[in-house]
Amino acid sequence: MAKLIIERTSEWHNSIRNIGVYLDGEKIGIIGNGETKEFEVESGKHSLKTKVDWCGSETLAFELTEEESKKVVLAGFKFGKWLMPLALIISVIYFAFGDQLNFKPWMFFLLIISLGLYFVNHLTLGRIRYLKLSEV
Repeated sequence: MAKLIIERTSEWHNSIRNIGVYLDGEKIGIIGNGETKEFEVESGKHSLKTKVDWCGSETLAFELTEEESKKVVLAGFKFGKWLMPLALIISVIYFAFGDQLNFKPWMFFLLIISLGLYFVNHLTLGRIRYLKLSEV
């Protein structure tokens, strides 16, 4: 039988959530943070999709022959690892040094709202691109 190997990157923003793995529309398992799992699949054409809550990935189509293996890397959305730490750093700088640096409140809110809108985009309009599947 052919093998599908899925390697999930380790991320703090999705660390406590397991991600469902769907092959040809059927759930074949879940994968935890930083895990690598192997699934035995039939040879032929397949479509792979992953989901977490209401968000997911775009469908990845591939074909496997008998005894072939396919490795796929599963990751969260681009810049997801940096949004919350960046918002925290901006907040600390603003509240600790805002008076010395002559920051205005609208500057702080503009930066935080911009980061927040990027994150909200991935949870609403961009929810089908929240997760990323890439072949290795």
